[in-house]
Amino acid sequence: MKIGIFNSELWKKISATGGWVFGFLGALISFIDIEESIRVKMLCSFAGFMIIFFLFELIKANILWKAKLNVGESEIIIRKGDIFSNDIYENKKLIKVFAFNEYFDTKVDDSVISHGSLNGQFIDNHINDVSSLDEAIGLDKRLLTRHKLEENSTRESGKKIKYELGSIFKFSDDIFLTALTHFDSKNRAYLSIQDYIKFLVNFWDEIDELYAGKTVVITLFGSGITRLDHDRYTATEILDTILWTFKLRRIKFKKPTKLVILLDKDTNRQINYFLLRSRFYGLQK
Repeated sequence: MKIGIFNSELWKKISATGGWVFGFLGALISFIDIEESIRVKMLCSFAGFMIIFFLFELIKANILWKAKLNVGESEIIIRKGDIFSNDIYENKKLIKVFAFNEYFDTKVDDSVISHGSLNGQFIDNHINDVSSLDEAIGLDKRLLTRHKLEENSTRESGKKIKYELGSIFKFSDDIFLTALTHFDSKNRAYLSIQDYIKFLVNFWDEIDELYAGKTVVITLFGSGITRLDHDRYTATEILDTILWTFKLRRIKFKKPTKLVILLDKDTNRQINYFLLRSRFYGLQK
């Protein structure tokens, strides 16, 4: 079980409800003349209620599979889903964001980009002319004037121009590409937690500028990077970091627009939604 019977957050919730009910019963017994036998039955009923209530909350905490959070004027939905499903990918009212490396590489060869990765599937299945995409990225004025860092002329495979983490290339009105990871000389993605937070801060600023009142759909950025600080972070902690930075950047997706975070089936099983909600609601005013 994700949530054990000794979980402190669960017990806080149980204690709050139990304290209110016990206080009501205590006041009732104190101020009303009730026979001793009835008092005992009331206390036994209270104990039985608390046991049933505890088991109910324990089961509910362990079967949570999605969450809806409100941050100021913004609504965040976290759920299982496929960004390539027709109802999401073909919906022009939704902005879909795909993560690339800092060079915006597009070479899908299982060396630079894996065919099984989301950006690999995006290029393989939805880009008819990769050279045209490369040219558009290379000539993009926003990237060149605001986010270009340097040109790595010694790089043997892939592109040469390196961009700031979190920068966005607007492929279309509903498809954005973002620079998520560093790439080493062996074409391996890596990221420190400091760089990951920097990416998120820059990313939210870019989204705030570009989203144009549309709902934004992202995946769990960073969850597939085994070199994210040597894989020290769980999926719940990564999701927690995404939510914290969103809150701290004070992004406001006014309704009906929202932020949707999609998780694949395996990742969704790993998310401790009960812990996530208890942590995140503590940030809200």
